[in-house]
Amino acid sequence: MAPSLPPSPPSLLVVVLFFVSSTPLLCESRLSLDYYAKTCPSFNKIMQDTITNKQITSPTTAAGTLRLFFHDCLANGCDGSILISSTAFNKAERDADINLSLPGDPFDLIVRAKTALELSCPNTVSCSDILAVATRDLVTMVGGPYYNVYLGRKDSRFSQASSIEGKLPKPNMTMSQIINIFADNGFSYQETVALSGAHTIGFSHCKEFSSNIGSDPGYNPRFAQALKQACSDYPKNPT
Repeated sequence: MAPSLPPSPPSLLVVVLFFVSSTPLLCESRLSLDYYAKTCPSFNKIMQDTITNKQITSPTTAAGTLRLFFHDCLANGCDGSILISSTAFNKAERDADINLSLPGDPFDLIVRAKTALELSCPNTVSCSDILAVATRDLVTMVGGPYYNVYLGRKDSRFSQASSIEGKLPKPNMTMSQIINIFADNGFSYQETVALSGAHTIGFSHCKEFSSNIGSDPGYNPRFAQALKQACSDYPKNPT
């Protein structure tokens, strides 16, 4: 079993980390902390080197990788299906409308890590394990706690955009709809808030909230004005 959380009241980030570490354990008897100890002894060092170099070069990689992992796990389990590319005959998950805003840095990180691992340990380490470990290490690098990641996942060979419809929260959903999505996956109200709080290590695109700035009285006036200025040209400059 995954280790329990510390007895003190968990912060939002700690509960988020509990999700990303425990959700993949669907077949716990086949997962272990030292899964690659014999088959790929250089696994940890290769991962650490690749992750550190990528985060230093592109500091937004941490937030992007956490989001990528969440979109992979909540939809159909932590099986790496979000990493599969579309073909002429199939539109994959990564090309579903809700995933089009996933940044490129985490995908690049997984490719770099997988390439380095294949040179050292061919046909051994799954992309889903790479994504799980990369998420943990990056969250730790930006100030989050370290947590154990059980390894031994097998990559999915199936990825279809239509299979994730309605399984991921959208910015225009009501609170009830968001709660229901998380409840369908066994999460409580508190855990739903915590998982949503993962956005605190990242950023949001202007198109997701700009239409509400002038109509939502909940915004601090000075903050609202700053957001208006920052998002004034987002249709031409979506970044």
